[in-house]
Amino acid sequence: MANEQPNFSHITTIIFDMDGTLIEHTWQLEKICEALFGKFADHLAPVTQDQFFDCYWLKSHDMWHMMVDRVLPGEVAAKYAYVNTLRTLGLNPSLAESMLNYWTEIVLEEAVPFEDTFTVLNAVRRKYKTGILTNGYIGLQRKKIERYNLAAYVDFTLVSEEVGYHKPDPRVFIETLKLAGGALPQETLYIGDNLVTDVEGSQAAGMTPILVDVKTQSANPKGVLKINRLGDLLPLLKLQFL
Repeated sequence: MANEQPNFSHITTIIFDMDGTLIEHTWQLEKICEALFGKFADHLAPVTQDQFFDCYWLKSHDMWHMMVDRVLPGEVAAKYAYVNTLRTLGLNPSLAESMLNYWTEIVLEEAVPFEDTFTVLNAVRRKYKTGILTNGYIGLQRKKIERYNLAAYVDFTLVSEEVGYHKPDPRVFIETLKLAGGALPQETLYIGDNLVTDVEGSQAAGMTPILVDVKTQSANPKGVLKINRLGDLLPLLKLQFL
């Protein structure tokens, strides 16, 4: 954290990223991939795990951008990442829905709130208009919000697919301000863990970003406040832990 205490007396609204900020992913991506492939390995032979995912990540990237470009809804795009992978590898595409459902199940099990998430949200909401803005497919992201009842701790939530713009596009941040009752960007903090989607995106929209760097992997970005855990936000705002 910076030595000089910032002045946030003008702030009226605080918006949080979700993944990596409010929710911790406790498994490495490699472990999630191993679990998924292991579940269906008998149906995927003789294709190896590496062969499957080398193909899948390319198809998934393509389908994500089909959703971003509003060609397909996220529900269809997520499924067809598997359909197209299975077809390319000469496997049974009817496995796609089961594989997507199991992937979702695994992610929901291993994605859990940080230990200070609810304490921070409770404290912040007592003074500020508070919300969540997350990138991603509606299906998976809404399931995370519902699983931990995150919507009960904030005034509004938004998944990028719901408005058709995605971080770091400043338009999705502006859409979020509408949910905050027309809050002004210069009176808004955006709390997130990604230098591009969260920090650069919110800055482009006129907000003030704070970088949460739990794993202390990022150098301090110039002119941007960095904290090492979500709970460090409260003393910056002169709020007490409840």
